[in-house]
Formats: sequence, C-alpha cells, structure tokens
Amino acid sequence: MYTTTSRDEFIDTFIARGRADTGDGKGGNFTIDGLNALFDYLEDFEESMGESIQFDPIGLCCQFAEYQSAAEAVQDINPDMYSDIVEANAYEDEQDLNAQSMDIEGDCLEWINGQTTTICFNNGIIIDSEF
Repeated sequence: MYTTTSRDEFIDTFIARGRADTGDGKGGNFTIDGLNALFDYLEDFEESMGESIQFDPIGLCCQFAEYQSAAEAVQDINPDMYSDIVEANAYEDEQDLNAQSMDIEGDCLEWINGQTTTICFNNGIIIDSEF
C-alpha cells in the first residue's frame, strides 16, 4: 500500500525520527538541504523508472550518506585513494592552496562518480553507500 509523500512530509518524518540535522546540536543523517536534494533525486528516480518506491526513512539512512564535500567522502570511503589524489595535486608553489583544494575536490568527485550514485547540492554531496 502506497501513499504520496510531499516534500514537507518527507523532511518532517526525518526530523521526527531524529534523522535530520536541524542545527540543534543533536546531529542526524542528513541536513535539510541534503533532504531536499534526496527528495528531488528520489522523485526523478521514480519518474524515470515509471513506478513508485516505498518511503523507508531508516532504509534511506542506511543506503545514502551525506558529506560536506566529495573530498570528505573519498577520505572516509577510501583513505588510500584520497592520499593518492592529494599527492597527485601537490603544487610546488603552496601559495595557491585554493586552486589545489578545487583540483582535489574535482578529482575526488570524478572518482566517487565512477564508484556510485552521487547527488550534489550547494552545501554537500550525498552518495549511495551500497556500492
């Protein structure tokens, strides 16, 4: 049995179950921005598959993980790969650390995109951790 879930109901369910980071210091699996991005992804996924999916907030928390950046995700998932990426982007002139950070982030995003589904949004990235 399925019911239609609105964006607000989706987010409110995560908040009610303590799975949303609302900035109250209690943590949670996803930020509000992340939940909005995940909701959009799931709606697009349903549309592309032509069938409804079951809304299982705990299952989504197990399947997806939110990070502040692709670099943070790679560092968590595969520290050796992260080290290789950082080493490959070592600049002789360390004055340009901003460009170096952007190159590391870009290479990490490229790597993680090759491994799993990624959902990028303004303040972070969500990955499908079941890969």
